[in-house]
Amino acid sequence: MIALKELEKENALEYIDMYNEYMSSNEPLIPDILELKCQTVDEYLDLLKEIAKRKNGQHQDLDWYEDGHYYLAYDQDKLIGLGCIRNKLTRKGYDIWGHIACSVRPSKRNQKYGTELVQRLIEESANLGIQEVILCHFNDNLITPKMLKKLGAHYLNDIVSPYSHKLVKRYHIINKL
Repeated sequence: MIALKELEKENALEYIDMYNEYMSSNEPLIPDILELKCQTVDEYLDLLKEIAKRKNGQHQDLDWYEDGHYYLAYDQDKLIGLGCIRNKLTRKGYDIWGHIACSVRPSKRNQKYGTELVQRLIEESANLGIQEVILCHFNDNLITPKMLKKLGAHYLNDIVSPYSHKLVKRYHIINKL
């Protein structure tokens, strides 16, 4: 079973290892903290400062969401990925991004972790008081719709992002608070 853990100082080396794996893969960097360079312990400590800002609503994406919560995902003692819950979405965040962004590190894919990671993040969103969890993905993503179906998400609609100009598919799941 996947366990979520907030990023802490002691996770530096394993995070850096995972970060380097993502960089070698040339795949999209999701969630967005993977876009922040993190190849040294000092860069990791800077990353923790940025995460603290986002958690406290002091970040550059305030026009999308108020506070962001980042988690490392573990299968027992193995770091298998990471996720983000964006809390208190703005209209733009509600329409285009949704509450959850996550990914399984490339070496751990195709091992059934993705669906469980999304499920754990949905459960954690209830602890943050999010009743209606909005889940979005680009139309060309063929894996996420299958996961969302397994989790019982309900399709809402499609919207063309005015930023990426890509078609975004939107779903939701209602949490019992």
